[in-house]
Amino acid sequence: GSTAVGHAVGGTWRSVGELMRSREENEALRQRVRELEEHVARLDEAELENARLRRLLDFREALHGDVLTARVIGRDATGVARTLVIDRGEADGVAKGAAVLAPEGIVGQIFLASRHASRVLLVNDHNSGVDALVQRTRARGIVEGIVDDGCGLKFVKRTEDVQVGDAVITSGLDGIFPKSLPIGQVVAVDKRGQGLFQYAEVAPRVDFSQLEEVLVTRGQVEPVEPGDAPSG
Repeated sequence: GSTAVGHAVGGTWRSVGELMRSREENEALRQRVRELEEHVARLDEAELENARLRRLLDFREALHGDVLTARVIGRDATGVARTLVIDRGEADGVAKGAAVLAPEGIVGQIFLASRHASRVLLVNDHNSGVDALVQRTRARGIVEGIVDDGCGLKFVKRTEDVQVGDAVITSGLDGIFPKSLPIGQVVAVDKRGQGLFQYAEVAPRVDFSQLEEVLVTRGQVEPVEPGDAPSG
């Protein structure tokens, strides 16, 4: 009888020991899975950053002139102004009024530069204005930010042909932005009223909420082939 009890107790301890070892092995495996997932996430992040920087480099090579790469380090949290903060400032040769660009299109312009950082006024801020052309017809107007987000194309003569789907690009005539860079696409046209001008709503090409790196102009910058917007 006592032998049977001893075997039973021994078996129980073995079961407990195996259970403990099993739990330890499971925890070790879980830890390894976590480490591998973190490693994969880091690789994915590096791959995404590499792809973004490649696009930025390709775009940089499509421009003549002095441009600087900068990282986005802050965004306006109030929602009142539409601005970004970048990690380049006066020490890097960044000046107020410089154009800020992305491979997809124009971002905005520097309106405040400190020693090592600058604030960018986005093209969809209501204080922003960009001299623009409707690419298809060369109709000229001014793209301004609107309160509801997005942009408006103003001061286009009523007689000009502007249609939904038209691409809107920089004219190069405001002394800030290089010519022929994408601004956005016409999503609505309003010819109501009796004035001289029509109005078009424009969706910006750049998704400002996703921006991580940008280019900043230092002095005069032009596309390598004037008239051709860089692909993006």
